Amino acid sequence: MKTSMEEIKRSWEDEYTIPFYGVDAKNEVCLPALWNLMQETAWHHADHLKLGYHDLAEKKSFWVLSRLSIQMDEYPHWGNRIRIKTWLAGTGRLFALRHFSIAHQKGDILGMAKSAWLVLSSKSRRPQRIEPLFQHMGHLFDPLPLTEEPERLPGPVQAKVGKSFTVRYSDIDMHHHAHNTKYIEWILDSYSAERLRMFHIQSLETNFLAECSQGDEITIHTEPSGNTPPIYLHSLFRKSDHRELCRARVLWRPMEKVLHPEG
Repeated sequence: MKTSMEEIKRSWEDEYTIPFYGVDAKNEVCLPALWNLMQETAWHHADHLKLGYHDLAEKKSFWVLSRLSIQMDEYPHWGNRIRIKTWLAGTGRLFALRHFSIAHQKGDILGMAKSAWLVLSSKSRRPQRIEPLFQHMGHLFDPLPLTEEPERLPGPVQAKVGKSFTVRYSDIDMHHHAHNTKYIEWILDSYSAERLRMFHIQSLETNFLAECSQGDEITIHTEPSGNTPPIYLHSLFRKSDHRELCRARVLWRPMEKVLHPEG
């Protein structure tokens, strides 16, 4: 049954319990696991808008994440109930911009996120124009203001080559390329255990530039800044052709106390 214009929801909200397998050694939700929950809510909203996986598959195309910016003030713990809300903030010629909020079950905001999405042709893997997809609901959403897009990140200038990762079968999604969450995992795994234990990620920004496939060997180039708290720039390259696949900027803050919000 088609969703009528009157029934279209401008936003979507889901409630989740943080699972045991989604937390780290600090008993805080891992950022990749949290981003996966946000994407789940995004897919629920996209299906409601008739812009989900199966809707685009009929048009021989699919959504891919192009840019992401996550800001976290506090991290939920195992067993906490959280609410994730998402809404389509606007559309441009190529980007659809989707925002998120992460909140305690009682409503206190834990973090926010912005994401920019492209539609790729299943055959050519090239970006397609966004406007035709939103013809049935264009009046509901404003044109995408450039200031609302996640930032185009600079690459490291004096980077050191760090860890390498080989793309495994378990990293591949249904579009036969590495899932976007895997890039975030590789970046976080390039840090020392001490940093991961003693610091929180205050913000993480990523630009996804190209696909990678099973068997590709990925190297991470890293440049720390002299800022306090520290900021790190990363570039991920494919070894075989030195193609840049992803850029990231990570802002850390020292742990001051362990927060255990009520679920």
